[in-house]
Amino acid sequence: MAPEGSSLQPRGGEAGCRRAEPDVFPGRTSSATCSLCVIAKNEAHQIARCLKSAIPVVDQVVVVDTGSADDTVKIARELGAEVYETQWQEDFSLARNTSLEYATGDWVLFLDCDEELDADTAPNLKKVIEDARYDGYWTKLINIFDNQPSTSLLVFRLFRNKPSFRFECPIHEQVLPSVIRNSSPERIGLADLIIHHYGYENNETVLREKIERNLRLLQKAREEFGDTGFINFYFGAEHQRLEDHEKALAYYEASLAKSSLDESYVPAMVRAMIFCLVNLNLHQQGLELIEKYLRHYPDYTDLVYLKGFIYLELGMYSEALGCLNRCVEMGPPPSRYFSLHGIADEKPRQLARSLARSLIEHGRELFRQGAPAQAFSVLDAAFVQLKKTPDEDLYTEILAAMFEMINSATGSLPSGEALGTGSAF
Repeated sequence: MAPEGSSLQPRGGEAGCRRAEPDVFPGRTSSATCSLCVIAKNEAHQIARCLKSAIPVVDQVVVVDTGSADDTVKIARELGAEVYETQWQEDFSLARNTSLEYATGDWVLFLDCDEELDADTAPNLKKVIEDARYDGYWTKLINIFDNQPSTSLLVFRLFRNKPSFRFECPIHEQVLPSVIRNSSPERIGLADLIIHHYGYENNETVLREKIERNLRLLQKAREEFGDTGFINFYFGAEHQRLEDHEKALAYYEASLAKSSLDESYVPAMVRAMIFCLVNLNLHQQGLELIEKYLRHYPDYTDLVYLKGFIYLELGMYSEALGCLNRCVEMGPPPSRYFSLHGIADEKPRQLARSLARSLIEHGRELFRQGAPAQAFSVLDAAFVQLKKTPDEDLYTEILAAMFEMINSATGSLPSGEALGTGSAF
């Protein structure tokens, strides 16, 4: 899932919102209600999970079905949803707006069928909709892949039910632009709500069909809204899903030329461009792009991680380790960025361990080649790294490699006690 945000909506992402304070409600409204609005087609395998996650905290469930041939409608009705059937007209915003026509709540929460509200944060919904200061909220979305958190981003999913707040664009539909036009950026908050997204498609045929549909709808959007940065960004994302990295990069570059750096999708697009450059073996261009945009997004940990990965690809181990250690020091990036889960802990530590193991093997190889001074220097570099990202097994491997070299050079074998299991840890 690509990040939300476009030239159709106000710029700035999280910078244009304030976190709601659910325990303090100046100007509190009374007993605010909320409608869940969902559009569906052939979602029998997952719609129950979606609806059940929200039913405990919403007052109405509206499902607009656009032509299901499975049990989607039956399941939704059994769960108490109001189901309205309509014909699919190649326009997601039209379907979304149809669901809004049936919403009776003071607020609207909209989800996709492959999403669910996080059980721990769902109760916060009732609190945030009581706050009179806001007309809408960003929420955090976590992409789930292989049953594990993969990436996260902010999405705009909760807003007051007003006739002037309507979706726009036939694909990657947005409601935030109309909310801002008819309200103000100061009335957009950041809710303590989390949505889990499970929608990664494993079926190659289905995936390609969806991409072809998206490209067709993006062309329709371009005819309606023009050749905007937002639309070029999503053209690039679809071609990247097709692994056509050259074409994706061309669209991303076209988008950058038309986008302000404070557009909420631009940091994620820069990240995507780096992946394209790596896949095209244009590593130096990737480094240059990272250096350029780290000046604009210095707290975007993902860019530093990618810089370390490129250095590793180029065999620049010292520079790579410097970047990975920097990721750990930086911590996770602000939630306004599209980010890889574990980018400031698990991922850099894992890559650093892999690199330290490579250094150990490289040291052994240098010694076999008759370069003992260089070999011990490489092992020392691995040892220094393990002080920053400790790993007892690798510490033992370094000791074993050193003793092998000493034994080979002197003919003496150290005692078993000397090969301790890393008391320094």
